[in-house]
Amino acid sequence: MSTSQLEANHVVVGTPVGSVLILSKLLLISQAVGAALRGRGIDAEAASWAPGVQRAVHELTESDIVILFDDLEGRDAVMATQSLVTQSSARFLVLTHRPEGAAWGAMLASGAAAVMNNESSLAEVVSALMLVRSGSSPFTEVRRSRLVREWFRWLAEDDALRERIADLSPREREVLGLLAAGSRVGDIVEGLGVAETTVRSHIRSIRRKLDVGSQLAAVAVVHRLGLPDTEVAPEPRDRRGGAPLPPSPRRPEA
Repeated sequence: MSTSQLEANHVVVGTPVGSVLILSKLLLISQAVGAALRGRGIDAEAASWAPGVQRAVHELTESDIVILFDDLEGRDAVMATQSLVTQSSARFLVLTHRPEGAAWGAMLASGAAAVMNNESSLAEVVSALMLVRSGSSPFTEVRRSRLVREWFRWLAEDDALRERIADLSPREREVLGLLAAGSRVGDIVEGLGVAETTVRSHIRSIRRKLDVGSQLAAVAVVHRLGLPDTEVAPEPRDRRGGAPLPPSPRRPEA
C-alpha cells in the first residue's frame, strides 16, 4: 500500500519530534515492528498492551506518536479504540486489516492522525510515520471527510436496525436468536413446544418489523449487528459502541 492510502487529521505542522510507542495486543508484533524501526534509525519502543495503553493515556504528549495495531473487528472494539485515541494527547497511526471504509472513518473521526493497512511494507510504515511527524496530510480533506461520513452513515444504519430489533417481542427475539443459531423451524417448534403455525407467524412478524424480505435476511440482521444468537439486544447502543464493521467499503455496514 502506498502512502497515498494514508489519512492525516488535525496535526499541526512543525510539531516537535517526540517518542514513538508501538502498541499491539500481540507483544511479538510490537517488538518486531519496534526492532525494524530502530533498524531504520527511528527510536521506537514496544510496550505490552495494558501498560502501553496507560502510558499513552497518562504520559504521552502531542509530540509523541503511537503506532497502534488494531483489528477493529466490532463496534465495541472501535469504541474502545476511539476512547484510547481521544483520551491520549499523542498522535495515532492506526494499522488495521480492515479495508478502507467505515472503520477507517471511525478512527479519523476520533482524531487519529492516519490509518493504513497492517500489511503495508516497512518502508510504507516509515513513510507514514514521517508524514505524521511532519504534520503533512497525504490525503486531501475531501477523502478524509468521505471516510468520516461513511462511518456516521454506517452508525445511523446500525442504530436503525437496533431500534427495529427493540420492537420485537420477547418471543420474537427468542425465535430470531434460534434461527440465527442455525435452528430450523421444526427444531424451534419442538424446542418451544408450540405449533408450527405459531412459529411461522412469529417469523412473519419478525420480517415485517425488521423490514426484510426473507427469513435469511432477518438472520443476516442479527449477524450484521454482532448480537448473541440467543440474546438479541433490545436497545441501540452508544454512537461509538458494538457491532461488526463492514467487511468491505461497498457496504457502509467489519
